[in-house]
Amino acid sequence: MIVLNNLRIYAPMLVVLGVALVGCGGAQLEELTGEPATVKAYTVPVSRRTHPAVDGCQRFVAAMQRGDVAAAWGQLSGDTRASLVRRAQLAGLKGQDLLLLKRLPRATDKGTALDNAVAFEPVTVFAVQDLKTLQLVTTAPDSKSIAQDLEIGDGAGHKRRVAMRFEGYAWTLHDPTLGGL
Repeated sequence: MIVLNNLRIYAPMLVVLGVALVGCGGAQLEELTGEPATVKAYTVPVSRRTHPAVDGCQRFVAAMQRGDVAAAWGQLSGDTRASLVRRAQLAGLKGQDLLLLKRLPRATDKGTALDNAVAFEPVTVFAVQDLKTLQLVTTAPDSKSIAQDLEIGDGAGHKRRVAMRFEGYAWTLHDPTLGGL
Protein backbone atom coordinates (compact mmCIF):
# COMPACT_ATOMS: atom_id res chain seq x y z
CA MET A 1 0.00 0.00 0.00
CA ILE A 2 2.80 2.39 0.87
CA VAL A 3 4.54 1.63 -2.45
CA LEU A 4 1.37 2.50 -4.41
CA ASN A 5 0.94 5.80 -2.54
CA ASN A 6 4.56 6.75 -3.21
CA LEU A 7 4.16 5.77 -6.87
CA ARG A 8 1.09 8.00 -7.21
CA ILE A 9 3.03 10.92 -5.73
CA TYR A 10 6.20 10.48 -7.76
CA ALA A 11 4.76 9.28 -11.08
CA PRO A 12 3.80 12.78 -12.36
CA MET A 13 7.23 14.13 -11.40
CA LEU A 14 8.95 11.27 -13.21
CA VAL A 15 6.91 11.94 -16.35
CA VAL A 16 7.81 15.66 -16.27
CA LEU A 17 11.47 14.83 -15.69
CA GLY A 18 11.46 12.36 -18.60
CA VAL A 19 9.90 14.91 -20.98
CA ALA A 20 12.44 17.52 -19.89
CA LEU A 21 15.35 15.18 -20.50
CA VAL A 22 14.12 14.26 -23.98
CA GLY A 23 13.58 17.94 -24.86
CA CYS A 24 17.04 18.94 -23.66
CA GLY A 25 18.92 16.47 -25.81
CA GLY A 26 21.80 18.87 -26.44
CA ALA A 27 22.86 20.93 -29.41
CA GLN A 28 22.51 19.39 -32.81
CA LEU A 29 25.45 19.49 -35.19
CA GLU A 30 25.77 19.82 -38.93
CA GLU A 31 25.96 16.44 -40.63
CA LEU A 32 29.21 15.95 -42.51
CA THR A 33 29.70 13.88 -45.62
CA GLY A 34 30.62 10.28 -44.88
CA GLU A 35 29.42 10.16 -41.28
CA PRO A 36 27.96 6.88 -40.02
CA ALA A 37 24.18 6.51 -39.82
CA THR A 38 24.38 6.34 -36.02
CA VAL A 39 24.96 10.11 -35.80
CA LYS A 40 21.76 11.01 -37.71
CA ALA A 41 19.87 11.55 -34.45
CA TYR A 42 22.36 14.27 -33.45
CA THR A 43 22.49 16.25 -36.69
CA VAL A 44 20.29 18.91 -38.24
CA PRO A 45 19.23 18.66 -41.89
CA VAL A 46 20.24 21.59 -44.09
CA SER A 47 16.60 22.55 -44.67
CA ARG A 48 15.98 23.21 -40.96
CA ARG A 49 18.83 25.53 -40.07
CA THR A 50 20.79 28.61 -41.03
CA HIS A 51 24.24 27.90 -42.41
CA PRO A 52 26.86 28.93 -39.82
CA ALA A 53 28.68 31.10 -42.40
CA VAL A 54 25.51 33.17 -42.78
CA ASP A 55 25.30 33.47 -39.00
CA GLY A 56 28.92 34.67 -38.88
CA CYS A 57 28.21 37.49 -41.31
CA GLN A 58 25.06 38.47 -39.42
CA ARG A 59 26.99 38.53 -36.14
CA PHE A 60 29.56 40.99 -37.54
CA VAL A 61 26.90 43.38 -38.84
CA ALA A 62 24.89 43.18 -35.60
CA ALA A 63 27.99 43.79 -33.46
CA MET A 64 28.97 46.89 -35.45
CA GLN A 65 25.42 48.23 -35.37
CA ARG A 66 25.29 48.00 -31.58
CA GLY A 67 28.83 49.43 -31.25
CA ASP A 68 30.41 46.25 -29.89
CA VAL A 69 33.81 46.58 -31.56
CA ALA A 70 35.32 43.65 -29.62
CA ALA A 71 32.63 41.26 -30.86
CA ALA A 72 32.92 42.60 -34.43
CA TRP A 73 36.71 42.18 -34.27
CA GLY A 74 36.22 38.52 -33.34
CA GLN A 75 34.06 37.99 -36.45
CA LEU A 76 36.93 38.97 -38.79
CA SER A 77 39.38 36.36 -40.08
CA GLY A 78 42.95 36.29 -38.80
CA ASP A 79 44.30 37.59 -42.12
CA THR A 80 41.78 40.44 -42.12
CA ARG A 81 42.65 41.37 -38.52
CA ALA A 82 46.38 41.26 -39.42
CA SER A 83 45.77 43.70 -42.30
CA LEU A 84 43.93 46.06 -39.96
CA VAL A 85 46.74 45.78 -37.38
CA ARG A 86 49.36 46.68 -40.01
CA ARG A 87 47.34 49.71 -41.11
CA ALA A 88 46.72 50.77 -37.50
CA GLN A 89 50.44 50.62 -36.70
CA LEU A 90 51.02 53.39 -39.26
CA ALA A 91 49.23 55.72 -36.87
CA GLY A 92 50.40 54.11 -33.62
CA LEU A 93 47.03 52.44 -32.99
CA LYS A 94 45.66 48.94 -32.47
CA GLY A 95 43.62 47.16 -35.14
CA GLN A 96 40.36 47.37 -33.18
CA ASP A 97 40.82 51.16 -32.96
CA LEU A 98 40.22 51.44 -36.70
CA LEU A 99 36.78 49.82 -36.34
CA LEU A 100 35.97 52.22 -33.52
CA LEU A 101 37.34 55.39 -35.16
CA LYS A 102 36.15 54.39 -38.65
CA ARG A 103 39.35 55.81 -40.08
CA LEU A 104 41.93 53.87 -42.09
CA PRO A 105 45.50 55.25 -42.27
CA ARG A 106 46.98 55.17 -45.75
CA ALA A 107 50.09 53.18 -46.49
CA THR A 108 51.94 56.46 -47.20
CA ASP A 109 51.08 58.07 -43.84
CA LYS A 110 53.97 58.93 -41.57
CA GLY A 111 53.89 59.64 -37.85
CA THR A 112 50.97 59.11 -35.51
CA ALA A 113 48.48 61.56 -36.99
CA LEU A 114 45.31 60.36 -38.68
CA ASP A 115 45.14 63.51 -40.80
CA ASN A 116 45.55 61.65 -44.10
CA ALA A 117 43.47 58.66 -43.06
CA VAL A 118 40.58 57.51 -45.22
CA ALA A 119 37.14 57.51 -43.62
CA PHE A 120 35.56 54.07 -43.88
CA GLU A 121 32.45 52.34 -42.64
CA PRO A 122 33.44 48.82 -41.48
CA VAL A 123 29.99 47.38 -42.17
CA THR A 124 30.07 48.70 -45.74
CA VAL A 125 33.67 47.53 -46.32
CA PHE A 126 33.08 43.98 -45.07
CA ALA A 127 29.33 43.48 -45.65
CA VAL A 128 26.39 45.81 -46.42
CA GLN A 129 24.81 48.44 -44.20
CA ASP A 130 21.18 47.32 -44.33
CA LEU A 131 21.65 43.54 -44.44
CA LYS A 132 18.49 41.88 -45.77
CA THR A 133 19.44 38.81 -47.81
CA LEU A 134 22.17 36.21 -47.42
CA GLN A 135 22.63 33.31 -49.80
CA LEU A 136 25.28 30.61 -50.11
CA VAL A 137 27.01 30.62 -53.48
CA THR A 138 29.34 28.15 -55.14
CA THR A 139 32.78 28.49 -53.62
CA ALA A 140 36.05 27.46 -55.24
CA PRO A 141 37.75 24.71 -53.23
CA ASP A 142 40.64 25.87 -51.08
CA SER A 143 43.11 23.31 -49.77
CA LYS A 144 44.37 25.70 -47.06
CA SER A 145 41.10 26.65 -45.39
CA ILE A 146 37.43 25.85 -45.04
CA ALA A 147 35.69 28.56 -47.03
CA GLN A 148 32.20 29.60 -48.07
CA ASP A 149 31.23 32.59 -50.19
CA LEU A 150 27.97 34.43 -49.60
CA GLU A 151 25.95 36.74 -51.78
CA ILE A 152 24.52 39.39 -49.51
CA GLY A 153 22.07 42.15 -50.28
CA ASP A 154 20.59 45.25 -48.72
CA GLY A 155 17.07 46.66 -48.68
CA ALA A 156 17.69 48.66 -51.87
CA GLY A 157 18.54 45.52 -53.85
CA HIS A 158 22.32 46.04 -54.03
CA LYS A 159 24.20 42.74 -53.85
CA ARG A 160 27.80 41.78 -53.29
CA ARG A 161 29.84 38.68 -52.65
CA VAL A 162 31.74 38.20 -49.39
CA ALA A 163 34.15 35.47 -48.37
CA MET A 164 33.79 33.56 -45.11
CA ARG A 165 36.49 31.38 -43.53
CA PHE A 166 36.12 28.83 -40.76
CA GLU A 167 38.81 29.58 -38.19
CA GLY A 168 39.08 28.21 -34.69
CA TYR A 169 35.47 27.45 -33.93
CA ALA A 170 33.69 30.19 -35.89
CA TRP A 171 32.91 31.46 -39.39
CA THR A 172 34.64 34.79 -39.95
CA LEU A 173 34.55 37.48 -42.64
CA HIS A 174 37.66 37.23 -44.79
CA ASP A 175 38.84 40.34 -46.68
CA PRO A 176 42.56 41.03 -46.10
CA THR A 177 42.48 43.69 -48.85
CA LEU A 178 40.16 45.72 -46.58
CA GLY A 179 37.71 46.30 -49.39
CA GLY A 180 40.47 47.59 -51.63
CA LEU A 181 41.13 50.65 -49.43
